[in-house]
Amino acid sequence: MKIEMHTHTKESSPCAKLEASSIVGLYKEVGYDAVVVTDHYNKWCMEQSGAASADEYTEYFLKGFETAKKAAGDELLILPGIEVSLLESPNDFLLYGITKDFLYDNPDIFRMTLKELHSLCKENNILLIQAHPNRGYCNPAPVDFLDGMEVYNGNPHHNNNNEKTYDIAKENKLIMTSGSDFHDKEYLARGGIITDTRINNINELTEILKSSSYRLICDGEGK
Repeated sequence: MKIEMHTHTKESSPCAKLEASSIVGLYKEVGYDAVVVTDHYNKWCMEQSGAASADEYTEYFLKGFETAKKAAGDELLILPGIEVSLLESPNDFLLYGITKDFLYDNPDIFRMTLKELHSLCKENNILLIQAHPNRGYCNPAPVDFLDGMEVYNGNPHHNNNNEKTYDIAKENKLIMTSGSDFHDKEYLARGGIITDTRINNINELTEILKSSSYRLICDGEGK
């Protein structure tokens, strides 16, 4: 299976340019089997959404995922994810293993410290992966509070220093992921993972990540 691990939709990420249904069509065309929708989740996005309550913001956040899932039908597996930015730093973190209930029960996760978020993820069997740790405005977080790092980020508009991140992850035996950081057509299919194991849900994907039974897609090529 070819799986996109880092995707943003116009419905839920103010910086994204394409609607979820268009993204589904594009990834079908290039032969991907699954897409993890990881829309931004942070204070700024909450303010931009116009939501009057925590539940309203959660509904807004889930719109991209739910629209993609409906558009995909049985032709493409759409999985839930999240890219959360905490108030304590400019860093971003990808969470794999979230559910709708988790989001409704924990609407203020962006207000947590990384240590608190790490503990919450452990309690809920969620993997905490730092996105693009060596991008200009970011810094590698303490590895004790991470399950992994996004060692390849395909965003063409940032110097992600992917090689530095790979070295840190390898040295500390962290889970390694790759993602296109999709926002528009030019980001299409630049990253992701390939696995020989068929998956049907987000929990099965997290088990694949834990087992290292996959290859990374870097700039469209599997490695």
